[in-house]
Amino acid sequence: MDTLGKIFVFAVMVMSVVFMSFAIAIFSSHTNWQKESERLQMELEQATAERAAKESELTTLTEQNAASEKDQEQVVKKLETALQQKDAELAGLKKKREAELSDLDKDIAELSEAKDERDAADALVGTLREEIHGLQEKLKKSVNDGASLAAELHQLESELAMTTERKKQLEEQVANAREVLQQNGLSLKRPEMVIPVVGGVVTAVANDLAEVSIGSDDGLQAGHELEVFRADEYLGRLRVVSVKPDRAVVRVLKDFARGIVQRGDRVATRLKLDS
Repeated sequence: MDTLGKIFVFAVMVMSVVFMSFAIAIFSSHTNWQKESERLQMELEQATAERAAKESELTTLTEQNAASEKDQEQVVKKLETALQQKDAELAGLKKKREAELSDLDKDIAELSEAKDERDAADALVGTLREEIHGLQEKLKKSVNDGASLAAELHQLESELAMTTERKKQLEEQVANAREVLQQNGLSLKRPEMVIPVVGGVVTAVANDLAEVSIGSDDGLQAGHELEVFRADEYLGRLRVVSVKPDRAVVRVLKDFARGIVQRGDRVATRLKLDS
């Protein structure tokens, strides 16, 4: 229902109220009909005047409604124009969005590839770190070994210097002794296989080798042979393999073996030592 229809409905409702008021007044009062007629005539005139005012108002509203409809048409045209512009803008935005989505897909693919490369790089870095750690440990060990070797070398150099000095002193003593012996018609040369009369004990045994408690300080030399026994039991013969000042390494001669050599067995260059 438009505005004009509403206005007519309103006018009819007003007139109905007026006439209803007349009916109620006539029905409820017992006054003079002439006065009542006059009053009703006045009310009718008043109602007519009101009706005319309402019709005038209705005309005004109708004109306003027409103007409003014209304005509405203009507004609708403007809205349609704006809508068309918005549709064009929306189409442009859709194209732009599709282009941005395509670029975004490319960026995501590149990002995924970069992530794979980063993961591979992280794995390579981890491997390199482990290798570097291993190399650092090896380097540390090498440095420690180098320090130990340097210390050992320094000690050996010191021992060599002392040995060289001792050798020099011994050479001087030998030269002096040779000169004294020559002056007395004696020779410094010692028979090669002069075996001293010494004895000791077995301190260790390993397979066919053993270690004894006598060495070069006792006159023992490589190649000398020792007899080994336990109490009155003869066990066999030993041959000196290497000597040190206070001990020597000997080998058990299987051809002379009479028993198993053990730690604590007695050894001697002769079975009966001179008392």
